[in-house]
Amino acid sequence: MFSRSSNILIACIMLIAFGGVLQATADTEANKAIVLRGVELWNTGNLAIADEIFAADYVNHGIPGVTELKSYKGYVLKIRAAFPDSHFEVHDMVAEGDKVAARWTFTGTHKGEWGVPPTGKQMTQTGMGILRFAGGKIVEAWWNGDGLGLLQQLGVIPAMGRVDFKWGEPSKVTGAPGAPEKNKAIARRVIDEIWNQGKLEVVDEVIATDYIRHDPTNSIRGADGYKQLVAVLRSAFPDIRLTIEDITAEGDKVAFRLTSTGTHKGEFMGIPPTGKHATVTDISIYRFADGKLVEDWASADFLGLLQQLGAIPSPKPPVQRQTSNGEGD
Repeated sequence: MFSRSSNILIACIMLIAFGGVLQATADTEANKAIVLRGVELWNTGNLAIADEIFAADYVNHGIPGVTELKSYKGYVLKIRAAFPDSHFEVHDMVAEGDKVAARWTFTGTHKGEWGVPPTGKQMTQTGMGILRFAGGKIVEAWWNGDGLGLLQQLGVIPAMGRVDFKWGEPSKVTGAPGAPEKNKAIARRVIDEIWNQGKLEVVDEVIATDYIRHDPTNSIRGADGYKQLVAVLRSAFPDIRLTIEDITAEGDKVAFRLTSTGTHKGEFMGIPPTGKHATVTDISIYRFADGKLVEDWASADFLGLLQQLGAIPSPKPPVQRQTSNGEGD
């Protein structure tokens, strides 16, 4: 059917393609290992690890006053001085190309100065990060953490009824993981059609009936619960617009970084309309089974939203906040 030269050419093309896949897999696994090395940096305070895994021209987003490697190292030391028993744990990683998204939990006891005198209180903070790699090092990263929950646990601001600051138990629902590109397409439909266009009928097409949303500030269950969440936010912010800044997929998961904007024209959490325009950043991970979204984890700048609406004052402690352009403020 094919000449010998044609067969050789086909074989070479296949080997090159397969080799590319193997190299991409090796790179993403190596990048994940670097992320875990970063966890070791935080858990030990060994700053030599920072020089090992971060590029000299590293750029940081999402932590006030921390924009490059030197200030990042200082931030590590400051956290460990305030929370000497601090411990980071990574629960999930989603890697594709030059990026890795990581979902984490930070725990520690407040024994040092952190904008307020030591309280001796044990705290838990959830969050996510997206890290970009080049030449085997981290060259850029974006962070979102539950700053609101941190301040509430330290007693800086009222708890507002919150008692749990953890991610919660993952769903037991399983199914076919789907192809990464197909999962990305579904994730985009969730953002574009459900959130930006308000098409609630699409919820039944792409979100499982036993869906779970893991968000320490606002956990949701079921497709109907998802519809209610969308309806409440679109009522409070009628011109709400979500923009995907970055998207990564691996296996049954899709991770992305969002910027949301909207004008506060309806009641929100008991706050009367202020007419103020707000910008909120978010990092989320979606998990799919049998072509539907079965659970997700969200880390949005809820603290920043309440501050922009004037509901709570800007805090003294340097908690994680991220602005629309990715720079800490």
